[in-house]
Amino acid sequence: MPLVSIQNLTVALPVDADRPLAVEDVSLEVGRNEIVCIVGESGSGKSLTAHAIMGLLPGRVAATAGQILFDGVDLLKLSPSAMRKRRGRDIAMIFQDPMAALNPVVAIGKQVTEQIRAHRVISEAAALKQAADLLGQMGLKNFDELLKAYPHQLSGGQRQRVMIAMALSLSPQLLIADEPTTALDVTTQAQILKLIKKIQAEREMSVLFITHDFGVVADMADKVAVMRHGRVLESGAVGEVLGNPSHSYTRALIAAVPRGESQLPPPPEARPLVEVVGLTKRFRRGGLFSRGQVNTAVDNVSLTLSRGETLGIVGESGSGKSTLARCVIRLLDPDAGTVLLDGADIAHMTPGELRPLRRRIQMVFQDPFSSLNPRQTVGDIITAGPRIYGEEPKAARARAADILRLVGLNPETMNRLPHEFSGGQRQRIGLARALMLKPDVLIADEPVSALDVTVQAQVLQLLDDVRRQMNLAMLFITHDMRVAAQVCHRVMVMRHGKVVESGPTRDIFAAPSSEYTKALLVAIPGRNEMRQNI
Repeated sequence: MPLVSIQNLTVALPVDADRPLAVEDVSLEVGRNEIVCIVGESGSGKSLTAHAIMGLLPGRVAATAGQILFDGVDLLKLSPSAMRKRRGRDIAMIFQDPMAALNPVVAIGKQVTEQIRAHRVISEAAALKQAADLLGQMGLKNFDELLKAYPHQLSGGQRQRVMIAMALSLSPQLLIADEPTTALDVTTQAQILKLIKKIQAEREMSVLFITHDFGVVADMADKVAVMRHGRVLESGAVGEVLGNPSHSYTRALIAAVPRGESQLPPPPEARPLVEVVGLTKRFRRGGLFSRGQVNTAVDNVSLTLSRGETLGIVGESGSGKSTLARCVIRLLDPDAGTVLLDGADIAHMTPGELRPLRRRIQMVFQDPFSSLNPRQTVGDIITAGPRIYGEEPKAARARAADILRLVGLNPETMNRLPHEFSGGQRQRIGLARALMLKPDVLIADEPVSALDVTVQAQVLQLLDDVRRQMNLAMLFITHDMRVAAQVCHRVMVMRHGKVVESGPTRDIFAAPSSEYTKALLVAIPGRNEMRQNI
């Protein structure tokens, strides 16, 4: 008998939702000592399926039909108190965003021991010792400091390891991992995936892993179920589904995964449009009356960028890549070095001198929602720049309609607000806003890291199409080597503010010279398995 057997589960949404059902007639099994992945895009119902197992469906969302059998017991028929006793002890969950899942005003040690003491009669001291042992098993060090620390004082990888420690504190039979690596760097992601798989093997427990990335599925799963619009379209052994997918949607998801192989032809020879020489940016940490510690975020970095070319800046969080981009566009003032745009040093211009040149360098930001004014319509957002530079509002709106068509949006959406669009559509709006000023240089700062794999593929193709059509010079910031391979002619790898190595993308992928670049390439999820199966 499987540990978990979901039979004909249906989950209904509120009457004012965009559709009546979030999950429709879903059947799925998770065997003992088995890893099952549910893969699908946002809105497919995969996370709500997991939350239904935990008994954590949001208000006004309810399971209206079917069964969720756990070790033969229907969880949907348990009382709230009976479900509370099982939650954490028998079934535990790792959430997607550890910063949101952890209490920001409670120390880490207290949060780990709270769950232990809720289910066991144990002293605080003994629970703290168990918490320290768990953190050690997660590969964390300096237990005493970590137990006293607060969530904001830890890195993303450390917070996720704490979440895993909390989930494992009562030795559950089933671990549900809901997109646990989506917000992490590729190397940290690889470490967390390896850790989950190691713990699953050691404890012989079952894992239900939620993801949108078939690369992760290839690394993790014994079996996989593909969901779309609340239904399971296909399921089976991972090798069978990856190697011989039967449904067209599954084939589309697999095809959308970047291969980590450069296919771009070299750009035509051209003189550099942008030349960065010896750029340095420091930040000082400390209080009002203390000198504090100086952190060099960008350390003596130089680069060139020509029209029609995309240069990828690759590295983990804290490598300095986004700070470099913000210095190039002068959202930050560098402490040293020059940024030449067509021979003019914009790094040392006054605001008045810089203003006429700002339209020549535009940026697409990482978070397409927070970078758009939620109270303004799309039309107002994308025509604001041209109107500031003196363009007539009527002419700007006419041109905005053409730009929206260029980025694949209907011009009739100009009167809608940002929250009425999907993540991929919002990113297209951000790109349209940048293109309205007819820039020579486009800086894309992690523009697809928050998007599903199929939407990611569409936005990457759009960026490359726009680059070719408008002959743009593009600076592309990413932590994902697969993405860099797809859209970048050259790659510059950064670590701790310094350039580790740079060169043509094909050369970097074929024969990386630094150990750090090799580690980034090895960390690409499912790289070997996806190649073998496709």
